Amino acid sequence: MSVNNLDFGEHIEFSVKKRFGIITLDRIHRSNAFTQEQLEHLKKAIDHCQEYSNIRGIILTNNGSSFSTGMDLDAIDGADHVAVKKLEGTAAEICKLLFNGKPAICAINGRTMGEGVVFSVCCDYRIAVKSSFFQMPEIFSGIFPGTGCVIVFSKIIGIPWTKKMLMFGEKVDAIKALEIGLIDQIVDTKDQLIEESMKKARFLFSKNQTVLQAIKLCSNHFLDKSYRDAYEIEKAASGWYEHKDKNNFIQEFRKKLE
Repeated sequence: MSVNNLDFGEHIEFSVKKRFGIITLDRIHRSNAFTQEQLEHLKKAIDHCQEYSNIRGIILTNNGSSFSTGMDLDAIDGADHVAVKKLEGTAAEICKLLFNGKPAICAINGRTMGEGVVFSVCCDYRIAVKSSFFQMPEIFSGIFPGTGCVIVFSKIIGIPWTKKMLMFGEKVDAIKALEIGLIDQIVDTKDQLIEESMKKARFLFSKNQTVLQAIKLCSNHFLDKSYRDAYEIEKAASGWYEHKDKNNFIQEFRKKLE
């Protein structure tokens, strides 16, 4: 089967361009809200991109006017704690894959809520259409926003904005999102969104993949380390060229930091 025709479920479109796996959320009739099944399919697609050596990174995007409205609360009984725990566990695994894996670009078209925001923040570069907005509504339902959300938000947008979004459910438009570091770039249209995403992918595609992944891992994990400890790890990263098996080097380096 061609890599462009792999089946990751009816609500996940997948293709490869410029050696980037393009994963498109396509559950439009439910505003790309996630069920357990769709999360498993999304994880499978991301796993494939991480494991397939010819793929150098990921573009995560959406069809329709919502990137994702988070979990589909009509598809899960909130009182079923086993089911909720399983769903949260799968979402956490997706976060970990995006945060620690190959370079990931998130191309956001439309409203982005709950896990949609979390998955985007776990990516390395986030581009959004100007009409997009971001919100974490879990507090209104008394739900703790787990899956690594508090950890990643604190690292990316800092403690004050983590509290504003998670404790107060503050709605953030694209301009404010750019200002606080929730996204990195704004475009006007969906066509520009894809065009700019591919520009970033082409840039990353042409660079040393071992160096890129080592920089990503250091950047994502050094905030809570002392200078001395971080520098020792950074020195190990700078010696990447001493290792014959670069894939094994990155795997072992990742284990030190996760």
